[in-house]
Amino acid sequence: MFNNRNYQTDDHEAGGNKMLFGIICVTVLFFLLTSTAKSPLAALLILHTGAIQDYQLWRLVSSLLVNVSGWNLFFEMFALYIFGTIVTPRIGGSKMLGLYLFSGLCGNLLWLALSWNFPNAGIYSCSGAVMGIIMASAMVVPNMQLYLLFIPFPIKLRTLAIVFILLNVLLSEQMPFALLDMGGFIGGYIYMRIFLRRLVEWDMLDMSALKKKKSSEPYIFTQDVKSPKNDSKMPTRSEVDRILDKLSRTGINSLTPDEVKTLEDVREQMNKK
Repeated sequence: MFNNRNYQTDDHEAGGNKMLFGIICVTVLFFLLTSTAKSPLAALLILHTGAIQDYQLWRLVSSLLVNVSGWNLFFEMFALYIFGTIVTPRIGGSKMLGLYLFSGLCGNLLWLALSWNFPNAGIYSCSGAVMGIIMASAMVVPNMQLYLLFIPFPIKLRTLAIVFILLNVLLSEQMPFALLDMGGFIGGYIYMRIFLRRLVEWDMLDMSALKKKKSSEPYIFTQDVKSPKNDSKMPTRSEVDRILDKLSRTGINSLTPDEVKTLEDVREQMNKK
């Protein structure tokens, strides 16, 4: 029964990773197809206010396939890979795609709402969709620590996500693309709150504290004085939490023999209580 659960976890994670890399590959492919000057395909895909007024509604999503430049595409796909590999194993492939498209759509709708009176205005980028992935990863694992090349100390994911988004908006030279980012940020938040609420550990509208769940409260492990194993050192709470997190992310086959023995000792102690 336990092994079957492990196989399901592995399949869930593998499906999510395939979806993530599929999005990256398709985006790069369309960049190559639309990067030529006056590309007819790009003209058909990018978001135009006038085109939406003519009911060409596919542009609300197809514009995510067109990107500004090679450098822009590199940084967007790099961010998508880093944050996507964090959130995708937890939500699966289909919800990953839904989150990506919903966030991108929200970014486009925000831009469209503020550009409705300018029929010749146009925009294209997947930045809003990527912002949604970043927001989702911060909501799911807010205390995960990451390193940046230009910062010599670890930063919590929720802090890094907010800083990344604020810098992206404040340093943006073109205000329309900042609107895409903000719309994607909001879209990721809405998607997580509606469709994946049970996974949310941090709400950006509640900055005072992390959401506490009874199921996530750690056990307090104590040694049994009468046990013949009382001379062995019992695992700490942080060590058990680390092993359980590793188990949920990569499956039981990734655990070392010592980590498996630690979980068995904890289970044995819990059964005695």
